[in-house]
Amino acid sequence: MRRKTKPTREAPCIERAQDDFHEWILSLPWVVERPCIPGAPSVRTFAIACEPLDVRQVWLVTGLPPGRRVAVVVPSSLAVEWEMHGVGRALAPMPHRYTLFGLHAEADDIDVERVLLETYGTVLS
Repeated sequence: MRRKTKPTREAPCIERAQDDFHEWILSLPWVVERPCIPGAPSVRTFAIACEPLDVRQVWLVTGLPPGRRVAVVVPSSLAVEWEMHGVGRALAPMPHRYTLFGLHAEADDIDVERVLLETYGTVLS
């Protein structure tokens, strides 16, 4: 017996957009997806694993509770700067003067792309 659900018009578009977003993230050099977190199947974690630069660091989390599109792991000073610009807010302190920074759900695509690419560059520098 199959459970019937009422079809929605938005769900396929949202799922496609999320799939496109995750494909774009995985297309960046040295980005790998970390294993799923038990008990949180919608949360996806991405790391940069670059042997030539000896870099192995988690940098991106998606699928957090409602209200966040993405969260990035950045130096605390950068998190303070972005918070002042209203892009998001610090969610949790991390080791070595880093912060888990969550972008506001209403952040536009340009801000999201800018933050992600700046974070990516910061990890590799």
